[in-house]
Amino acid sequence: MSDVLRSVSPADPRDEIGTFAVADESAVDRAVARARRAFPAWRDAGLASREKVLRSFAAIVKSRSDELARLLAREVGKALWDARAEAALLPAKVDLTLSDGMRAVAPIEGAAGARALYHPRGVLAVLGPFNFPVHLPNGHIVPALALGNTVVWKPSELAPAVARWVEGAWREAGLPSGVLEVVQGPAQTGQFLALHPDVDAILFTGSWAVGHKLAAQVLEQPSKLVALELGGKNAIVVLRDADLTLAVAEAALSICATTGQRCSSTSRIFVERPVFDAFTERLARVLQGVRIGPPLEPGIFMGPLVSHAAHAKVLGYRALAKQAGAERLVVVDPPLPPPFIGPGLVRFADTRQEHAYQRDEIFGPEAALYPVDSLEQAIAAVNDSDFGLVASIMTADRAQFAYCMGRVRTGLLNWNRGTIGASGRLPFGGMKRSGNDRPAGILSALYCSVPQAYLEGSGGFDPAALPPGMPRP
Repeated sequence: MSDVLRSVSPADPRDEIGTFAVADESAVDRAVARARRAFPAWRDAGLASREKVLRSFAAIVKSRSDELARLLAREVGKALWDARAEAALLPAKVDLTLSDGMRAVAPIEGAAGARALYHPRGVLAVLGPFNFPVHLPNGHIVPALALGNTVVWKPSELAPAVARWVEGAWREAGLPSGVLEVVQGPAQTGQFLALHPDVDAILFTGSWAVGHKLAAQVLEQPSKLVALELGGKNAIVVLRDADLTLAVAEAALSICATTGQRCSSTSRIFVERPVFDAFTERLARVLQGVRIGPPLEPGIFMGPLVSHAAHAKVLGYRALAKQAGAERLVVVDPPLPPPFIGPGLVRFADTRQEHAYQRDEIFGPEAALYPVDSLEQAIAAVNDSDFGLVASIMTADRAQFAYCMGRVRTGLLNWNRGTIGASGRLPFGGMKRSGNDRPAGILSALYCSVPQAYLEGSGGFDPAALPPGMPRP
């Protein structure tokens, strides 16, 4: 394992953002120990005291959001509009957590003398991804800190600079020493952290393969909570009565936003036959016109993929499309070197989804079209997936959307909206390989806490309460 991480912009290999010390096992151990020592005081500080720090952090990030957005764009290649949108989500998460989010862990009142309260779990490990390198970890960190936990955060090795920026904002906000520890490094650093015996929970956002490995590795630590927010093979259904202009726009956005590097990106589109050709022609035209270029350049919609390895992976799947039986409709070749990439679109003759190209999460701007004859066939095709994160139904008839509720096996189901984007006031998470039913979003406070139930007596012995046969003391 190298001693340092080098952060270099995927858009410009001459733009070296910085070097960062890699945390080995002993460094992780020290970070966890500091977080454990800081836990009692932070827990006992009380919500009002913790809220003051969280709101100060939100104000700092809000006042410097463009600075953070530009650093995001440089480090992971996000187009500036996309990076600005991510930066704006950090202070919003604080507001939502301290209002609606805390209602999920409000005291539970039973009959007289019966109640339950939620308490912090202890030291939580947050393992973050590269595609939303500050927003997604922030979605765990904010509720964890609000409830009185301490956190050790292992950011993506592809985004160490933005993690350092966020860490600095927390320090400036007055977060006490040890309450948030950051350990930089590759996957091995994350493994040291996840398996550490003094970590009470793992909050992970990333791929199915890594999440599955993590869950298997901690089987001998059954008391350690594991919250997995994993990938998707997300689908849009376009019915014959859909507004095609809207459907094309939402599909194109959901394919190309963040260069297809979202767990909620669209990769499968099921279109009723009467509108299949018209939808296909219009979507192909829009994808061919997407502006690709340096992420800080005005008017750019799509920057590069995050790395050359990610670029090679997408090209590898595209090479498999013909083998899977697809007809290639669109592949845009941008006038910039890898890892810049353009959108891709193929179509299949039927809804059989048997090939790796059709079943794996590609994590790039690549989608496949499938014709369907009915809503029932579309529902079956959407459900024919190893993932279950997001699906969208495009139709003018709300009753058809309502029919899909509960029948489409996804954690999120949208009507006349694409698959990307989510409300911070709602749960977020998926089924099957998309997660393990630890709901993020507004319910994230639940996995950052543990309930303790109480039966309380006011004192005084009542002999009538004794069951038959029990002698009076």
